[in-house]
Amino acid sequence: MARYLSINPLQEPFDLGTDEKGRARVRFNILCEKTESSTFEEEIVKILTDASVGTGGVDIFFSSKVSIPSGDGPYLTINSTGGPGGRKIQNQTAPAYPRPTASITTRAKNYVDARTMAWAAYDALVLVKNQTVTP
Repeated sequence: MARYLSINPLQEPFDLGTDEKGRARVRFNILCEKTESSTFEEEIVKILTDASVGTGGVDIFFSSKVSIPSGDGPYLTINSTGGPGGRKIQNQTAPAYPRPTASITTRAKNYVDARTMAWAAYDALVLVKNQTVTP
């Protein structure tokens, strides 16, 4: 469980070319400001599932170790990409709010389907402000 102060896109969804199966890919990156947790990717899956972007384990996946189905999609993957140092608050030496980043990538046989899913994810994530997320 984590309290999200905000999720901010680092750019709008963009065409990333095709994957090894010839499917179109669309990507954008996010920067989150949140309380500490060990389930960052699962929290993002929960936000996207609650917003009806897709279903975790069916068409939304996380980590570089996931085996993405070979079908037409669309599929969405979340890969943690580190992030800048956390935000500190007065009289506290450790960061109070870590700022993890993630890469959100969609893929589909049809470019329009990949783009549509990417924009749905983008729209769902930018709405998150002062929200507790429990995966």
